Amino acid sequence: MQQDEAVYEPGRKLPLSGRADVIVCGAGPAGVAAALGAAGCGVSVILLESTAMPGGIMTSGMMPNVIDADNKGGFLQKMLRFLHESGAAGNYNSYVPEAVKHFMEDCLVKAGVRIRYNTLVCAVLKRGREVTAVIAESPAGREAFEGRIFIDCTGNGTVAALAGCRFECGDPQTGQPQAASLCALCGGVNAEDIADYWQQKGDKGKLHLLAQLEKAGCSPSYQMPTLFRLTNYEYLLMSNHEHGIFPDDADGISAALIQARREIFSQIAGLKKIAPEIANLCLLTTAAALGLREGRRIRAVYNLTTADLLAGRTQPDAVCRVTVAVDIHPSVANAKSGYGDGGVKARPYDVPLRSLIAADLDNMLLGGRCIGGDFYAHATYRVLGNAIPIGEGAGIMAGAALRKNVLPSVVKVEDFWAFGGNPHQKRG
Repeated sequence: MQQDEAVYEPGRKLPLSGRADVIVCGAGPAGVAAALGAAGCGVSVILLESTAMPGGIMTSGMMPNVIDADNKGGFLQKMLRFLHESGAAGNYNSYVPEAVKHFMEDCLVKAGVRIRYNTLVCAVLKRGREVTAVIAESPAGREAFEGRIFIDCTGNGTVAALAGCRFECGDPQTGQPQAASLCALCGGVNAEDIADYWQQKGDKGKLHLLAQLEKAGCSPSYQMPTLFRLTNYEYLLMSNHEHGIFPDDADGISAALIQARREIFSQIAGLKKIAPEIANLCLLTTAAALGLREGRRIRAVYNLTTADLLAGRTQPDAVCRVTVAVDIHPSVANAKSGYGDGGVKARPYDVPLRSLIAADLDNMLLGGRCIGGDFYAHATYRVLGNAIPIGEGAGIMAGAALRKNVLPSVVKVEDFWAFGGNPHQKRG
């Protein structure tokens, strides 16, 4: 279709399917944390999710690898404690997706959050600098949800972009985003028999898996393929890179899913033929969603920069402290390395509340990896150990603003702390 081709959609009245103090868009890890953070402040919350489950990349994306969690508290630590105590913890900070799903859903129900699955936000209504409602498509048809404060936890900054917020995406030098990956669930082989394959300390397992794949004639598009052990017979596989995929490129995402599934199937088939110890490995299912490492970075009141990373800058309104290195997966095919830091040596730094407030709207908050920041900052705070507390912080800030009857931008730090947002103490 040509870009100038279009059809006319007649105007119509839409049913109002819900009204709440806080509308959280996206029930990924950050969205769940945001909904719980707001509900914990005693305000009403509706959580809208386009898929049939909570958890985002941890569940439908099948990559529950929680990086940079050790110095965090709140919902993140509660979830990790449950996963360890229930036997759902695998190796190398990975967890059983179904257990993640159960815990998140249970917490949301107990907190009184209204959950709406299979509901895709597709438009935003505004009055001046305030969002008044979001419009969604669901099995019920086209409908509207009204709120006082809205939190974009879509990962890709979709709702803020629909509302007209400014954003950036991709490497500032090339304009290209980090590589995406599709993960898969495998099983059927005893972990002790393939201990050389799955990820342990260091990169030994990755390099062994790479060597075996190349021996099988299946040189992976991701040069550091990883097998995460979940149980003695179940594993998560991340072994592909899909390049040039932007969050609004529906055709590109579709093509990447097809290509990634083809590559994963070929890899499993190749391993079964050339490696006796892994001959019984079965591909159980591929993820329902492509894992996009990069989406829109929405312009915020304060946008984190490379200078913040290099200086290890502290902030008076810190939400969490990022301690992980810059993690950039190459934006071009046939890269010699699977990931790198782009020459930026980050020091631990703070994410401020101001980075969670959209610059162009008064009642739009940002949770997870779509907060305000540059390409290199995003490559540190995007991991789950930071995205989750950032989401929770956005929820607490929304709740504090409503309880104090002020705009989020003027919430006092002491009020944020009073409602449970103290970032300086690891809480469980």
